Amino acid sequence: MSDSTEIYSQLRTALLDLDEATVLDVTQKALDGGTPPPELIEEGLTPAITEVGEQFERGEFFLPELLVSADIFTKAIELVKPYLTREQSTSRGLVVLGTVKGDIHEIGKNVVKLMLEVAGFEVIDLGIDVPLQTFIDKQRETQAEIIAASALLSSTMPLLKDLVELARQAGIPAAVIVGGAPVREKLATEYGADGYSPDAVGAVRLVEDLVAKVRAQRSA
Repeated sequence: MSDSTEIYSQLRTALLDLDEATVLDVTQKALDGGTPPPELIEEGLTPAITEVGEQFERGEFFLPELLVSADIFTKAIELVKPYLTREQSTSRGLVVLGTVKGDIHEIGKNVVKLMLEVAGFEVIDLGIDVPLQTFIDKQRETQAEIIAASALLSSTMPLLKDLVELARQAGIPAAVIVGGAPVREKLATEYGADGYSPDAVGAVRLVEDLVAKVRAQRSA
């Protein structure tokens, strides 16, 4: 156990230092040494990248550093993947993400995508100016637990409500969350959305909660 503790400490320090070579070297040596791949992800890599996200939230890490750390984390996960069985490689959840039709703003959406991927979720980014039916079709195709839609313009914000209603009418087994700079919790509630967060860090927590609920409903 002490060896594992040392490995995870090295991963944490190296990732916070944005030291890609050390992160990858320690990851590979841990795999070669027999560290169980799921444990390496859950006890080593994930807590390290979670701390990066927490430092970003506190203003101790900035977006360029977050991008670098996310890239290093992704490369480390790619090293681990071949060692995982099908059962072990189950995703934390799948999110269909996009900016609604008529809206071409994407900075906020991209930060949310980044934070979700850092947290271990798989994100299908539909991009900008996305027709509402495309969200529904992609969810049906992938069985994603979450549909996340963004709007920034007063002219496109009502489409968030339309998307929620379309999803309900389609009867898809997924949660619909909405966001964008002018969107507020009260408005999201009025639209009938399953959730809303004012920032990317909160969006990760929201998705974590909703994925668990959706999976429980599907297995009931």
